[in-house]
Amino acid sequence: MRILLAFILSISFFVICPDAAVARVFVYDDVALKGHEVMLRAETRGTLLSKGGEVVEFIVDGRPIGKNLSGRDGFAVKTFVPTRTGLYKINVKSGEDKDSGILLALEKRTRIVFIDVGGSLLEGPFEAEKPGSSKAVTRIHKRFPIVYLIKGLLSAESVRSWLKKNNFPVAPVLPWGQGEVFREIKERDLQIKAIIGGPDVIESAREYKPLAFSFDSMEDAEVVENWKEIEKKLK
Repeated sequence: MRILLAFILSISFFVICPDAAVARVFVYDDVALKGHEVMLRAETRGTLLSKGGEVVEFIVDGRPIGKNLSGRDGFAVKTFVPTRTGLYKINVKSGEDKDSGILLALEKRTRIVFIDVGGSLLEGPFEAEKPGSSKAVTRIHKRFPIVYLIKGLLSAESVRSWLKKNNFPVAPVLPWGQGEVFREIKERDLQIKAIIGGPDVIESAREYKPLAFSFDSMEDAEVVENWKEIEKKLK
């Protein structure tokens, strides 16, 4: 049932945001430490599969930082060192195609709130937003940096468009990767303040002992009825 729901969500996002479905170059969001080197990543794509051998130009906050060729796997990378905390806008160009994403740079041991998009923001199998979620997330974002997590068939391109359409604050959209995202965050000497989402996402971070909130009944999280509860508890 969950697999079917994820498939429906993915298809519905493409219908809602058709431009996201035809992008030929895509840049990945990321989280990094201020003053530490990070590898910016872009992917060049054909109609269905990744496409190598394409020149990709990387631009950070309007300043070109260089070009690179995408490999056989379609990925092109460029190193960058953020010198301040906050959001950087990352633009990439490949031929006539372009895309934009963000890099969030933080100080060591900054506490991050992770939000599982499919497990906490979506009300049903289409674009419906859980009541009050965008306003609550906006207020939480004023207190803590946030990161959106995606899993299953949801794509970062379509989720970015959906978040923008529904007035959610701008923040990185990262793949959950069966919990790999949490291991990478800890390796970068950043902290997990809280996770809001479904049981599988919360369970994958159990060893880090974060605050956890879920709309589904489970042992390792505080079960909530609405986003207002979460907002009040995240101080």
